[in-house]
Amino acid sequence: MTDQSHYLDITATGVLSLIEDAGRQRCAHLGLTVGGVMDRHAWAWGNRLVGNRWGAAAVEITIGGLKGRFMQATQIALTGADLKARLNGQAIAPWQTQAVEAGDVLETGYATSGMRAYLCIRGGWKTPKGLGESRSCVLREQLGGLDGLGSALKSGDHLAYQPTQAEHRCALTSLPSQFIPDYSSPAQLDFYPNPHSQVSEDITEALLTSNWTLSSNSNRMAALLEGPKLETTARALISEGVAAGTVQLPPSGQPIILLNERQSIGGYPKPGFVTLRSLDHLAQVRPGQTVQLRSINLEQAQQQEAAFLRFFR
Repeated sequence: MTDQSHYLDITATGVLSLIEDAGRQRCAHLGLTVGGVMDRHAWAWGNRLVGNRWGAAAVEITIGGLKGRFMQATQIALTGADLKARLNGQAIAPWQTQAVEAGDVLETGYATSGMRAYLCIRGGWKTPKGLGESRSCVLREQLGGLDGLGSALKSGDHLAYQPTQAEHRCALTSLPSQFIPDYSSPAQLDFYPNPHSQVSEDITEALLTSNWTLSSNSNRMAALLEGPKLETTARALISEGVAAGTVQLPPSGQPIILLNERQSIGGYPKPGFVTLRSLDHLAQVRPGQTVQLRSINLEQAQQQEAAFLRFFR
């Protein structure tokens, strides 16, 4: 709750709606995960459309079903999966700046492709900051979110924001279509090898040439891939720090790709890494969709990430 009159009065949250920002940095030594938005591409564009700098918190809406009333005028943008949103019953397009007035009611439907959408607001959502100066919600670790205990948003919550007077609004803008991903297309994820891998070249080749299916057991911690069993004689290692995008090969022979809410250490053999830019795409893949890995080298991976951060930060 807030004692101010500048908030979104939430009346429905759908499957899962979370407050997320760029994540909880410099806390891994405490055994804490990073968390943060799963699809940085959609989140970063959403914030740009409403004039926010990198890092502003958004509501990450999984599948859809969010509804709420704005108590003061502001500007918003919905990016990511198209939730067929309506403002006061009228359809509004995603990937564009949208002005809202006091009393306006936003209601989203449900995505038919893609998994996550981002509701960004001019100035960002003003929830409490916690460890790492982050607002990101991690349910498992009871950190962040509106109550500081990692809880998902629920009906009756009041999400505070800074009202925006007409003279301080940014220009209404829509994103050119070439920057809007097609989430229904097969997911091809860029992969670069681990130079210290104990996995044989044959296994790495099979990883790259096989068609994988995203398991329904996937979550914000890891993407589980189902397909041919990759049997390796490589032994589990002494646990060490793991990064987002690390591909692990557990005894089941079914690859695991570690995501934002990964554990801080791991000891399964690691044939390589999926790039951070490809993790943005992976965040929109639905269970049952096909996933393929394609090889790039470390320099290419670094260049694509540097270009992304140069543009948005």
